[in-house]
Amino acid sequence: MTKKSNEILKSIARKLIAVAVVAVIVAVYLMLSVTDADNKPVYKSKIDTSKYVEATEKLEGTLDDHRLVAKNDSYELYLKDDTLSIKVKDLKTGEVMNSTIAEPQGQVNDKWKGFIQSGVVLTLIKGVDDSIQADLVTAAANETVDVKVTDLVNGFKADVDFTEYRISFTMYVTLEGNDVCVAIPDNTIKEYGKESGKGDIYVVGSIQVYPCLGATYLGEEEGYMFIPDGSGALITLEDKEGKYVDGYSKKIYGEDAGFKDKTTNTLLWEEIDMINKAENILAPVYGMVHTDRGMGYLAIIEEGDTRASIEAEPNGVNIGYNRIYTKFIFNQVYTEYTSQDTKGSYKRYESARTHMDISMRFRFVSGDSADYAGLAVAYREYLLDNGLVKADLDTSYNTRIDFLGTERENWLTSTTAVPMTTIDNIREIYDELKDANITDIVTVYKGWQDGGIQNIPVTEYKADSEIGGTKELTKLVNELKDSDINFNLYQEAVRINPGESSTTFNIIKMNNKRVYEENVYMDVYQEFNFVTPERTATILKAVTEEYTDDGIENIAIAGISNNLFSYYYSSVYYTRQETADVYEKSIANTSEYMNVMLEQPFAYLWKYTDAFLDMPLTSSNYMYESAQVPFLAIALKGVVPMYSDYVNFEANKKEFFLKLVETGTFPSFYITYEDSAALIYTNSADVYSSKYSVYKQEIINYANELSALSSKVEDAMIIDHKYVQDNVVEVTYDNGVKVYINYTEEAVTVDGVTIDGMSYKVGDGNE
Repeated sequence: MTKKSNEILKSIARKLIAVAVVAVIVAVYLMLSVTDADNKPVYKSKIDTSKYVEATEKLEGTLDDHRLVAKNDSYELYLKDDTLSIKVKDLKTGEVMNSTIAEPQGQVNDKWKGFIQSGVVLTLIKGVDDSIQADLVTAAANETVDVKVTDLVNGFKADVDFTEYRISFTMYVTLEGNDVCVAIPDNTIKEYGKESGKGDIYVVGSIQVYPCLGATYLGEEEGYMFIPDGSGALITLEDKEGKYVDGYSKKIYGEDAGFKDKTTNTLLWEEIDMINKAENILAPVYGMVHTDRGMGYLAIIEEGDTRASIEAEPNGVNIGYNRIYTKFIFNQVYTEYTSQDTKGSYKRYESARTHMDISMRFRFVSGDSADYAGLAVAYREYLLDNGLVKADLDTSYNTRIDFLGTERENWLTSTTAVPMTTIDNIREIYDELKDANITDIVTVYKGWQDGGIQNIPVTEYKADSEIGGTKELTKLVNELKDSDINFNLYQEAVRINPGESSTTFNIIKMNNKRVYEENVYMDVYQEFNFVTPERTATILKAVTEEYTDDGIENIAIAGISNNLFSYYYSSVYYTRQETADVYEKSIANTSEYMNVMLEQPFAYLWKYTDAFLDMPLTSSNYMYESAQVPFLAIALKGVVPMYSDYVNFEANKKEFFLKLVETGTFPSFYITYEDSAALIYTNSADVYSSKYSVYKQEIINYANELSALSSKVEDAMIIDHKYVQDNVVEVTYDNGVKVYINYTEEAVTVDGVTIDGMSYKVGDGNE
């Protein structure tokens, strides 16, 4: 038998073993779990209610019409029993933050009054066109709610029963250090009207917990709401004078492909998507800061984040109050199409509510820490304390240089290869950069696989012959192991190309039972499908074993790092949380055997990544945003190495360079050895400038300047970030280093330090 035949048999055997292992794990998991009608494990609450201990006596003290229910050295928590309204008092400053509006100002109807005066608000669904608000104020007036409060050692428990709608739940609220923690276990949520089948049937659409915590009227207070839009953004509390009819409303972890509307906005007859994609929410956080009173909080969604949205509504949007909150979505209305051309349709809601816990942590900040930088520092501390990022990662400087191997273009009745960067080309580029003393490099090699970058998913370790083949790629990997170059193979793990692979099985369907199609509007391949999470897990497990067998240690994973969706497969419905669970276990498994880098990962995966690829440096720049802030970079600098989007596609490179300086993010370049003009008839036609010879000097310049800056910062963390003048930023690190960035055209002087226009300067804080 030939060596090639042995390799083929070896590959087949690996795949069969991987499939069998996954099948056994799933079978055992199902046998050991309580299952539902679809033979899926029933959701088990992650909230340990045994930690809530009933108080033996009530605390003495009142604040307005609220009574004291918990206190420690920093804060006191007060409660109004009937509406579950709370007040949080900062004992150091005496400032108080309210969760409700006792005496509404402006034009506020009964519905909005119920919303802003209730500690918890539900949206209920009856049919598909009836959306009903269930709040504690309106229901109490109608005598259709029963609220029973039990005092706990450090807070309270509330059993809430909306008797008219036959909906009930239990909410726990506790004071833990600087945090007010709120939890609603899934197993306490009862839709007993639906369960009994009697009377009008209402189901839970969404739950909002303390939706008006810190709400302010018009411009009566100074401060802002922080939203996790891309890098982060602020919405000031100033009077908006009725400018905006809508606020910020985005799902945590991006939109759900399972509910995607098939229609799109295009340019006349051309299939060109005319809507720029908004930045995703990568971390389940938001905040409110009253800067004039030195009090604020960072809200962290701990459970329920995969089916939740952040809602930030500046004054003038319906009412005159600035408010920000989380909407936990238990049941969603979607469009069911009755024809293939999508002209016929009707609305319906999901057949069953999503089962999930609600768990939130409001971490309060005070004094000098009551600003967006203080919120970011608080988030970093939370991540480190809870092991949600890897500890002791090497955060020293590297230049990221990614390569494109091969693409495909149409040729007669099939496609032909378009080689762009071979293995020998990569060696040549590395040698030239080494001659320029540039050796600290991170590389992600895209399009290395047989068939090129669009032949996805990658199911085996087989390199395209056009770049040199598998043997040469393995040789290059081994050559680089003792160097300063971190060389990673790119693994798209969610998309499948129907033009290159069979999509008869293992692809997802949306809630309307139609196959999900991602349109890309390119010449060669027009659309992609998503494989099921189970199929992703099988593939990733198999290739992980194959890579490690061949000595491949580094992998960059995309697709599953920043996509979450609900879906149908084999007539069974799966939630976003179930998708997240499979993805997390799969990446966790790979990270045990390989060094893993994730492409713009969602926060629940940060503890598995050795680097954050494609760190967003801006927000979506919505009209109501008053400032962009580097919240994520402040939280992660010095903890996880961060790499930017590609420099070569930035229109304003001067400003982009300063953003790298400001955030401590390392630069990234997408490079090809051949001229990018060769890509014009491929799916990489948008890579309009990438030729190495064009970017060689720029790579060297960026590396020299940013590595020198990084040597001064070292592995320090950012402890403060502020605008000292318009478009002039001061960044302070915990090792005493200060970096001043001037985004204006004129020189400015700050703290005795003069910074030229569109430039930066490093100081030690003593100038």
